[in-house]
Amino acid sequence: MSWNRTFISQSFGRPTYKHRDLPIYITNEFDFYRCVEFVPDFYGKTASDLFNGNLRMCTGRYSKLFPNQKLSYWANSPKTARAEIKKHGAGNNILTFWAYDDGTSTFPTLLNQEPLIIIDGRKCGIQELIERVDRDISLTDSELKYLADILQEAPDCLVYDSHALEGGENYIFFEKGFRKLAMRELQLRLGRKDGGNNNRIVCATSSDYSPHIKSYGEIFLPKAKLGFDESYLSSEEYLCRKAVLEQSYQKMRNR
Repeated sequence: MSWNRTFISQSFGRPTYKHRDLPIYITNEFDFYRCVEFVPDFYGKTASDLFNGNLRMCTGRYSKLFPNQKLSYWANSPKTARAEIKKHGAGNNILTFWAYDDGTSTFPTLLNQEPLIIIDGRKCGIQELIERVDRDISLTDSELKYLADILQEAPDCLVYDSHALEGGENYIFFEKGFRKLAMRELQLRLGRKDGGNNNRIVCATSSDYSPHIKSYGEIFLPKAKLGFDESYLSSEEYLCRKAVLEQSYQKMRNR
């Protein structure tokens, strides 16, 4: 076990456990960021729908690396996340997701509160495999088998260096790990062409990540105004979060 910070996305002073032989770590208390280009179709969608839309079946250049996997891409900072989408030609209307591992919260709202299992792709060759795929270079059967063997350790995510921003970290989350994330904030910034407005939906506050679960039902309206979808309060997700949150409160009262 180490108390040193292994990843720049992580808070200081967190216990980190390392696999005896592999660059696999078990630890917690992270902030993750993801930027996407905002499109008009996003108006009227709940923060929950927008957040869950970040997990998609892997297609394109990474499909050979992670076949039949749902993935979600995150970064260590808003600056890194913006640099990543700008590299791919995004415009000035940007939606920024700020997430954290729910088990870190004093009052968790998800059933799975285990720490994150993270592969450090920079230390086992996965970084190089990702870079080769980015350059449309085919991988050998032995390289694909090596990656498959690593993934048998059932990681939540893997980290690799960003080439869009020097010093930045990128995270690829698998579905298991994505289900451990909760949203702290969702921020919309519109470029001047669309009014230059901005607004945010806040789903957790303070250093304890105190949750505001109703905020997942908020929506963005034109001119970056906020609304609320009442139907979210009867959704399975909200009712589950509410039940887990009440259990979290009860545990705190019984201490």
